[in-house]
Amino acid sequence: MANDTKQTTGEGQPKPTKSGSRSLRIALGVSLAFNVLIVGMIAGGIASGRHMSGPGGFSADLGPFARAMSIGERRGLSRELRERPEIGREGIQELGRIQQAFIDALSAEPFDPSALARIFEAERQRGVKVMQIGQDALLRRIGSMNPQQRQDFARRLAREWSTRDDD
Repeated sequence: MANDTKQTTGEGQPKPTKSGSRSLRIALGVSLAFNVLIVGMIAGGIASGRHMSGPGGFSADLGPFARAMSIGERRGLSRELRERPEIGREGIQELGRIQQAFIDALSAEPFDPSALARIFEAERQRGVKVMQIGQDALLRRIGSMNPQQRQDFARRLAREWSTRDDD
């Protein structure tokens, strides 16, 4: 008989317990906030031109690959990436829409974890698309290098990676 008194959602699904629901909300919120922060930093840096601005500039988008490039190569890659709608102004606007949807879903009563799951999925797909665009642009740049430029780039990249390992 105890099973007959379980609370359910309007769709016949068992309601999550309060502690489970709260823990899930916190975990989802922290995860999405972190993902949105990273994608926002990348898109914002690319759109503003700061992400590859030389020593001390923001370079989270392609990390050690960007830092191993010359300033001229970085600027060219930056220009190419900013021209892409997924990364430029349209990309920043899309990120703002994702952030607002997250706030709306988090604040909604009753809370619907599946709404946040859909937002996570949209943000993940967008992040993968932005990463693919960056990798494709990097591959084109490397493919256009002559053998000596590629060797120089490889040395700088190896130095970047070995420096990071020491931290």
